[in-house]
Amino acid sequence: MTVSGELGVGDRPLFEGLQQWHGFLLRKAAQAVTECAERNLCPLHVTMRQFGVLSVVAAEPGLNQRAVGNKLRIDRTTIVALVDKLEGTGLMERRRGPDRRTSALHLTEQGIARLLEAQEVLAEVHQEFLGPLSAEEREALRNLLVRLVVRQPGL
Repeated sequence: MTVSGELGVGDRPLFEGLQQWHGFLLRKAAQAVTECAERNLCPLHVTMRQFGVLSVVAAEPGLNQRAVGNKLRIDRTTIVALVDKLEGTGLMERRRGPDRRTSALHLTEQGIARLLEAQEVLAEVHQEFLGPLSAEEREALRNLLVRLVVRQPGL
């Protein structure tokens, strides 16, 4: 799979008057990488949001929907729909939780395999997207973004 040239960053000039606004630039960067990621994940029948859910549940099997939603900062209605879809496609299963009112989420074998495939796809997308940056710049960017997102409880 090639992601070269798919990101659309740099192939059209960006209006200079908006380049001073960090929020605008962050939005454009996020838009470009998300569009490419979604396009490349499409053959796997996984979206970025579903990838997030799969990742959290793989890291902490047995969490309930509310806990997964909280970790991803996704509202209850959306997390239910995401889990329903993942369960419907055989990637995740709900098991009776310790509290009879909740379900514990677990990936199926197919879900684990799909997550690994999606991680490979996204690694390629990110490699291409971050290509203009050195390894040190990539790490600095990641650290800065984490600091910005972590301190913003509404994000």
